[in-house]
Amino acid sequence: MNIKDYHMRSTVYITTDNLIQQGGIQALFPILGHDVTNKNDDINNFFKIYHQNIWGLKGKTNEIMLSLLTEAPHLICLTEHHLKNYELDATPIFNYTLGVKYCRKKLKTGSVCIYIQEALKFTNISLQKHCKEQDIEITAVQLKLNKKNVIILCVYRAPSGDFDYFLNKLDYILNSLHNYKTEFIICGDININHLGTNNKKKRLDYLLGTYHLKSTVYFPTRTANNTATLTDNIFIDNRRHYTIKPYINGLPDHDAQLITLNNFSLPLNNTEPSYIRNINKNTIAEFQLQVSWQQWDNIIGNNNVNDMFNNFLNTYLRCYYSSFLKTITYLLHGAESFLRS
Repeated sequence: MNIKDYHMRSTVYITTDNLIQQGGIQALFPILGHDVTNKNDDINNFFKIYHQNIWGLKGKTNEIMLSLLTEAPHLICLTEHHLKNYELDATPIFNYTLGVKYCRKKLKTGSVCIYIQEALKFTNISLQKHCKEQDIEITAVQLKLNKKNVIILCVYRAPSGDFDYFLNKLDYILNSLHNYKTEFIICGDININHLGTNNKKKRLDYLLGTYHLKSTVYFPTRTANNTATLTDNIFIDNRRHYTIKPYINGLPDHDAQLITLNNFSLPLNNTEPSYIRNINKNTIAEFQLQVSWQQWDNIIGNNNVNDMFNNFLNTYLRCYYSSFLKTITYLLHGAESFLRS
């Protein structure tokens, strides 16, 4: 495929006027896709996963949210978010909760995370002990369906990462989580080009094939200097029917992938939420900083006690509300509560 044609056919343009006219609900126009569904699929039960090598999440959450209004994926899987733990905790995406994360401690860049729609019930699977910076950076969440468990993994391997270490560790993780009721979905940037034929691709495909997983991305995910590569991928059960398409938002130099899986009975959270303020050492520091910036001129230079009090209270509450944002707590019977930012 001609690279120029590919970009012209699959670029997503979002404007404020479009969002107002469409109500942020309907798609603005069709996007190039690869439809492999059949007539027997239940189109009412679908599951959408969005993956992108975001190459630094800081300052991009609003753009991500706007670009996805017409799609509303259930999961947002991001590789190379480049943030520390405390930075990622303070980086919400509206209507999503940060389900699981891995952040580098020594080297810069890299790292992975998964955001999940607030309505979904999930379990966080801890894989921190298996992570090694550059070689394999991996996170996972589990959705419990009626007949099986679906485990979604988000993984990153740097171009200079040890491929043998990555392959052996991935095999170990999948084998430890696998049973006859488990279905895997793997998305991420593994830095193995699936457009061509190479030894690393063959070895990876062979390993994943033993777990009934197949590659789904067929289009370039990164273009530079008139060359195209496919290093970002989504691997699903080879018995699944799906639709996948490129999703270009112009944020990094990697194009996103959006996959829709059919016949999913999603575990929805139907409990009533309760609201609490997100108060921790980071938000307290933000509040103190905001208060220290205030001039208080409308208080010190005022002789009316009532006006002085009202002006003080208004300023104080403005700093308070902007620093300590509300979170939603869903209380589940027989399970721990899930915090929703």
